[in-house]
Amino acid sequence: MTPAPTPPSLPPVAQPAPATQTKGSPARALPLDPNKLTPERIAAYQVVLERIHFSCGFIDGDQGMRTQRMLRAYQTSKGLPVTGVLDQATRDAIGEPGEPFLNYTVTQDDIDSIMPKPPTWKAKAAAKRLGYNDIWEMLAEKFHCARIYLKRLNPTVTTPVAGTEIIGPKVYPAAPIPHAASLRIYLSETEIEALDANGKIIAFFPCSIAKDKDKRPNGVLTVKVVDPHPDYTFDPALFAEDAKAEGITHKMMIPPGPRNPVGTAWVGLSLPGYGIHGTPAPEKISATQSHGCFRLANWNADKVLKMVKVGTPVDVQP
Repeated sequence: MTPAPTPPSLPPVAQPAPATQTKGSPARALPLDPNKLTPERIAAYQVVLERIHFSCGFIDGDQGMRTQRMLRAYQTSKGLPVTGVLDQATRDAIGEPGEPFLNYTVTQDDIDSIMPKPPTWKAKAAAKRLGYNDIWEMLAEKFHCARIYLKRLNPTVTTPVAGTEIIGPKVYPAAPIPHAASLRIYLSETEIEALDANGKIIAFFPCSIAKDKDKRPNGVLTVKVVDPHPDYTFDPALFAEDAKAEGITHKMMIPPGPRNPVGTAWVGLSLPGYGIHGTPAPEKISATQSHGCFRLANWNADKVLKMVKVGTPVDVQP
């Protein structure tokens, strides 16, 4: 897609806590034509569904594969014709997006969350925490969207600093996190569904799975561990080339943080070494890249962690 043109100035909308209004250029809201499925309007529907925990992975204004799979799950949950597109029946069920975007003032806390990226595994192990690599990365995670999309929403902003006003998807306030009676993972669709006691889909998340088919689990597993601030054990047997290059011969502990290899949440499964977890690279979700685990964007991994408990069944299907 080409960059979106600078939209006309409209009155600013409310900002989320804990940000406070500071001086700076006024942020601008986006016009939403109710009669056209423009990228902004597609993003608006993505935002509304994100708030009720039907996620397309990251908001980007595109009706691609991840959005189509999310829409099929939503349509199934609502008893709608399953088309995978934003047809009229689906738009009617979702309702008008209302205020899908907001103005946000970058804070000093946002800036302070940026940390130098450790260049090696040894440097990662020596760090106290693995924070965000740059401000756009941090803001994109805050707003559950792709960095390139956030930059398109803010074409006049080069590098945000404390006090910079930007526009972003309004993903909060969100609906309460529901309790999942079980999870269902479809390997072929790279997706995780949360189900209630009656088997109804109550939430949906795209995921990444193992590249090696022999490392993909199947059948019914259970949740064994729930850890909201996981560290990570670097095993040279899993990263043989990196270990050889750095001369690493033993396991090392990698500290927590959003750029930890398992992100901000770990849901350990009954199959040893396997789990559902976050990621330091949310925009690669749906790719077959992991060593066997199920990888989600951090914000979605955080939700799954809150939906389950030890003993929750996880049905892995082809």
